[in-house]
Amino acid sequence: MNYFLSVVASVRGTLSVREAFVPRRVRGNVAVTALRAGACVALPLFLLHALGRVDLAPYAAMGCFTALYARDDTYARRAWVLAVVGSALTLAVAVGGLASALFSHTLAAIVVGSLVAAAAKYLSDALAFGPPAGLMFVFATGVSAYNPQTLAALPLETATTAAAAALCWTVAMVGALTHPTAPERLAVARALHALARHLREGTAATRAAAEAAVQHAWTTLLSRPRTARPRSAPALEALEILTARAEALLGGTGDPVADARAAAQMSELARRARCDRTVRPLVGDREHTALAAHAAHLRRHHTPAPGPGVRLRAVLRAPSPTPVSVARVGLASLLAGSLAWALGMEHGYWAAVSAGSVLQATNVTTTWHRTLQRALGTVVGVVLAAVLFSFDYSPLGIIVLVVLCQMAAETVVMTNYSYAIVFVTPLTLALSGLAHPGGAAEGLAAERLWATVLGAAVGIVVCAVLANRRAGDHLEAALTEGERAHRALEGDGAGDPAARRSLTRALVALREAHALSAGEPRSGGARTDEVEDLHRRARTLLDSPRGTPGHT
Repeated sequence: MNYFLSVVASVRGTLSVREAFVPRRVRGNVAVTALRAGACVALPLFLLHALGRVDLAPYAAMGCFTALYARDDTYARRAWVLAVVGSALTLAVAVGGLASALFSHTLAAIVVGSLVAAAAKYLSDALAFGPPAGLMFVFATGVSAYNPQTLAALPLETATTAAAAALCWTVAMVGALTHPTAPERLAVARALHALARHLREGTAATRAAAEAAVQHAWTTLLSRPRTARPRSAPALEALEILTARAEALLGGTGDPVADARAAAQMSELARRARCDRTVRPLVGDREHTALAAHAAHLRRHHTPAPGPGVRLRAVLRAPSPTPVSVARVGLASLLAGSLAWALGMEHGYWAAVSAGSVLQATNVTTTWHRTLQRALGTVVGVVLAAVLFSFDYSPLGIIVLVVLCQMAAETVVMTNYSYAIVFVTPLTLALSGLAHPGGAAEGLAAERLWATVLGAAVGIVVCAVLANRRAGDHLEAALTEGERAHRALEGDGAGDPAARRSLTRALVALREAHALSAGEPRSGGARTDEVEDLHRRARTLLDSPRGTPGHT
């Protein structure tokens, strides 16, 4: 009985609905990303309309998904990430179309789609694509595989996807000519905003968010060689000094009034960093010298991130949780697609996409949240689609609707996933209308709803049944690394900037590993005391005046 009650309590805690629909505030780059995504969709679709080839619009739209990735990355990273994403989307369309042309059976599309879903999850985890992770590759395969194909038409469809992806790459990279330091400024601005919030509220959650944001800012700044664009060096140096100053203030000043003043100043500096091309750190000469020396030390001791090849191999080795996540996505997509086929759904890939979507999350808890978000977002989206499609549209009108829905989804996707699904639902139905003119919008909307619910339900069941036992091993490795970093800094007397950053980075990684493990039933709770104890000891050491950036 005690065992049964403990299992029930664990499942109840894992399947909590808290924070599933809480909006997340996103600072900067929201409007720019939405406009970029809208432009990337509008240009090829309007061109196809002008050429009288609206039938190719869904394949162009698959290539346009390239614009959804690497929205905040530096231009150097964005260049190769978008190249990989665009190539993978093109390959997904080609593989799906080939399966349709050669086998002409839904089961072939289901199997191919599940294999692509697993491969996409592996690739997105290994190369850290970020949202929307491997989801769009499954969608691209489904659109191509579930539409009747011929081998003669496949080259043109694949070329359309490739051309749209190349266009998105160009649009995403053009900013490097006019705003070369924009990604770095955005990362620093978000770190300063997170710090300002922590200085005002002073909770454990705000401290964790500020630490993560500061570490991300350092990673962004240090990953860019100063010699790559000498004219940007002064701006980058100022951003590094601001980040060093933010790091020094993570522990607060010890005076509530001084903290409030520092928070106001950080908020203003964050606004300037986001909006102005050059920012003055607003520090005295002595502090400027100390902060600059701190940043220079970090740059000298910075170890470049491993290349893509190393990452692709690393995520397959224990204690990485990725192999289990890959198996979950592949199995869930296969089951969801098979059930949709058995139930007679014409767009069975919607169920597979839904299953793959909720499993882009990291554990059972976040998958459950994704399931709730996708289900509720689809219900609201179907209602919105019913209103929108109560009017008759020309092909040009449908293209305009697709562009507007894409921009709306990109505007709110980082705020809460469910908000984006509200607009993705009519967007998907509109693309289906372009591929199959004259189809009944009401029938498509109903099928979209049931396929989404089916796929999400299959996803959460597979995630709960196929336990990720590597999550505990991953947490153990993070604890070991955190203790090692703590001992290294403690032995140095808290004076080495590189050792301080190593410990802070280890704390961020530990927090992520614990969240992953805690979201698996009966997996992470036993180590909570150890994690909290290490955080307490590490922060006491980091907040000591000796060795703090700018301390004199």
